[in-house]
Amino acid sequence: MRVDNSKSIFPFYFILILLFCLLSSMNMAYALETYELQASVNDEKFIINDENFEAKTYCFDMQEGDQIAFLDGSALGACVSATLYNTRTKRTCEVWCE
Repeated sequence: MRVDNSKSIFPFYFILILLFCLLSSMNMAYALETYELQASVNDEKFIINDENFEAKTYCFDMQEGDQIAFLDGSALGACVSATLYNTRTKRTCEVWCE
């Protein structure tokens, strides 16, 4: 009876696949492009990137000069609605694109 002394490559592939799964599932932070809030009127109307946006309800404490990221929608105003993220207040706001 002959015994095969060669080592199995199974552990190598198992570790490789495990490593791939761990690395691909890590929560990576992605940098969002931000835009300056150019004007804010009564917590309802905003100018960002030379485009007009209107709050669906109210967007409290949005101040001129705040940095705004678009989580949804377009900073170019090419949208029906958008979700804004204020980097100063750490709050989101739902707006209509005009």
